[in-house]
Amino acid sequence: MKAVTTSENWHVFREIYFKIILSILIVIAAMLILQNSLNQLKLRALVAEATSSRLQITAATIEASVVKAEALGLAMDEMLGLNDLLTRERARDASIEHIIIVSPIGTPIVSAGAADLPLADKDMVLRRILGGGEKMTLYDAGARLYTGRVLRDSSDAVMGAVIVTTQTQTYLNRARAAFAQMTTSYMMIFAAVAALIVPFIFYLFSGVRHAFRAFDDNPATAAADDLNPSADTADLRKAMAASQAGYNAVAREVDDILIGQGAQSGPVSAGGTSL
Repeated sequence: MKAVTTSENWHVFREIYFKIILSILIVIAAMLILQNSLNQLKLRALVAEATSSRLQITAATIEASVVKAEALGLAMDEMLGLNDLLTRERARDASIEHIIIVSPIGTPIVSAGAADLPLADKDMVLRRILGGGEKMTLYDAGARLYTGRVLRDSSDAVMGAVIVTTQTQTYLNRARAAFAQMTTSYMMIFAAVAALIVPFIFYLFSGVRHAFRAFDDNPATAAADDLNPSADTADLRKAMAASQAGYNAVAREVDDILIGQGAQSGPVSAGGTSL
C-alpha cells in the first residue's frame, strides 16, 4: 500500500513539474506575440515614413527648379519645361502615381499622371499640406500615401506646394515581407529560449525529483531514477531506513508490554470466576 501511495505522489509531482514548464513557456510565448503585434502596428508607419523620405528627394528636385525660375522673376505657370520635369521625375520612380504642383489656395498649376488630386482625399490633403505650417508633410489616406513639400519664394512667402502620390500597396508588400521575416525571428527566439530554460528547470528541481523518487518503494519506479544518485539521496534513504528500524523496535517493545500485561491479568480473572 505504501508503494502505491509514494508512486502516486511522484505522479502528482510530475504533473506539477509539467505545469510549471508549460506556464513559463506560455508566458514567454505571450510576451513575444504581444511584441510582434506591436511591431506590426508600427511597421506600416515606419515603412510609410521611409517611402515618404524617398519621395521627398523628388519633391526637393522639383522645388530647386521652381526656386531658380522664381529667382528670375517667372511665375510657376510661366515656367517652360516644368511639365517635362514632372514627367521625367515620375518616370524615374515607378512607384510614383501622381505629381502635382498646386497654388497656395490648392488650385492645380501643373501635374504629371493626373490633372488633379482624387476628390475623396483632396480636401484633407490640401488642409494637411498647405495648412499644417510645416515644410514637409506626410499623409497616409489608406489607399494612397501623399508626400507634400511647401514651396516658398525669395521673400519666404508660400507660393504653392509639390504633392507626390504613391499607392500604399507598393510599400506594403515590402512591409509584409519584413513582417514575415520578423515573425520567423521571434519563433527562433522562442525555440532558443525554450531549449535553454527547460534544462534549467530540470536542473533546478532535480533535488525535489530525487526526494520524491526516494520515497517510492516500487522497484520499477526506483529503477527509473538516475543511474548515479546523489549523496543527498543516499543519506536520505539511510535516514529513512534508520527511522523505519527505530519504529519497528518501538512497535516490538509495545507488543511485548501488551502481551506481558495480558499474561498478568489472565489468572486473576480466572480466580474470580472460580469463586
